[in-house]
This record gives sequence, C-alpha cells and structure tokens, in this order.
Amino acid sequence: MMRITRQQDGEAITFKIEGRLAGEWVEEMARCWDEASNSDRSRVIRVDLTEVTFIDATGKKLLAAMFAAGVTPAAANLMTKAVVEQLCCRAQTDPQRRDKQINHK
Repeated sequence: MMRITRQQDGEAITFKIEGRLAGEWVEEMARCWDEASNSDRSRVIRVDLTEVTFIDATGKKLLAAMFAAGVTPAAANLMTKAVVEQLCCRAQTDPQRRDKQINHK
C-alpha cells in the first residue's frame, strides 16, 4: 500500500510518498510526476521519501529518472537516504542516463 500526497507551495510541488513504492504504485507515482511536470514546467518538483518503507527495482528506476530530470529528493531514514544517495550519484556520473526515459507501462 502507498499514499501519494501532492502539496503545492509557491514555486514548488512536493509529492510526499508513504508506504511501499513498488508494483502498481510505481505506475501511479509516474503518472503523478508526468502530470506535474507537464502542467507547469516552471515549478520545482520535490519528492519526500521520509515515510517510504520499501522501494522495489522498478521504483528505484523511476526515482533515478526523476532525479536525473531535476526532481529534488528528501529522505530521513537510513534506507531512503542510501537509495537517494545511490541514485543521485548514478545520475550525476552517467550523463546519458538523463536522456533515457523509463517505460511507464
């Protein structure tokens, strides 16, 4: 189970994710991100992973694409901090990764 809460304040949109970013919920998060990034390109997009309890391989792939596209991560627990660090470092060291799109279907 996962909950996505969209918060909008000034120049930023923040997606707060709670629960497991896995399975069918990855597709839902991708849909939310696509909608936000296509509706107003001038806003900063953030993703708050503080309450995430698990991220599967597909979820990590989505997060990597989001970070490479400029989404700002927030994480508080050890697991999410480690995942964010790993994915952000990978996006920074592989410039071609920024151009790759994941298959949401």
